Amino acid sequence: MITTDVVDPASIRGLSKYGKVFSTTALDEPALNQLLPSIDILLVFFWPSFLTPENLSRMSNLRLIQSILAGVNHIPFAQLDKKVVVCSNAGAYSDEVAEYAWSLLLSAAKRIVDFHNAVKAEQWSLRRTLGGKEVTIMGEKTLGILGYGGIGSAVARIGRGFNVNIYAFSRKPVREKDVRAFQGDKGLSRVLAKSDAVIVSLPLTKLTNKIIDADKLATMKKDAILVNIARAELVDESALYEYLKTNPDFRYATDVWWYREERESLKTVSPFFELSNFIGTPHVSGPSSLATGKPAKFAVANVIRFLRGLKPKNIVDPAEYLVTDRQEY
Repeated sequence: MITTDVVDPASIRGLSKYGKVFSTTALDEPALNQLLPSIDILLVFFWPSFLTPENLSRMSNLRLIQSILAGVNHIPFAQLDKKVVVCSNAGAYSDEVAEYAWSLLLSAAKRIVDFHNAVKAEQWSLRRTLGGKEVTIMGEKTLGILGYGGIGSAVARIGRGFNVNIYAFSRKPVREKDVRAFQGDKGLSRVLAKSDAVIVSLPLTKLTNKIIDADKLATMKKDAILVNIARAELVDESALYEYLKTNPDFRYATDVWWYREERESLKTVSPFFELSNFIGTPHVSGPSSLATGKPAKFAVANVIRFLRGLKPKNIVDPAEYLVTDRQEY
């Protein structure tokens, strides 16, 4: 199997009990080319540049691709043999990304950035009262969660401490008594319309691409907060800018950015930072999880399940991704 330098030495030693493990950082191009036909497992973070369509076609023994990233929209499904099983790393980032999602939500709700900038520019004086729209109190408000997997359920767990009502948009049933779950397009519209704040934690697939468009934004409350910690492409960029510009009480906070030339880029088509109701951070929610070592350990544990003859977790359906352009970080 081939792995990357993101995997710690202890995990590599664990994998070595089940087969030969090669790290891409220790091999030059000729050595890699010679190895590829014998490789049966890939443990990947970014998609390696040496895995071109031509090289993939030579990998007749390939059986499993395990992503260290939670998402798999960077994997070229259309180039893979149908026998290859692809697994996401769902759950490996849940707690840390959920925590960050709440930090964005609270920053928007409490207008932390606006207040900081006002004090910094000496445009604010100490006062004992605030106007009704200057901050949002989350207690007893409704929180919508789009995508109720590992991250979504972790977001809800934190939300219970804020005494919010939880609405979830999920394709699978949610068996939690205090969560109202909805499915389908009508369900999505219901969650958006009823929520005071919405956190997006959906995977990017052909069905979820631009799932939040101009029509869906129009169903939301005019003073709602939309937080995106999943993939920027879930929200239509142009529609979002126009909506923010014409609805100054609506707020958008994001840690993820739209792709330019197949890579995530901090450059946007529209001048979002000219708007006071936009908050953006440089995709640090996921990397904060990497510091814990959990993502690599989760991915390695799933590979070991496979090597022991057990069904691996988080198998994805290639049909959901085939028509979506592969995108790299």
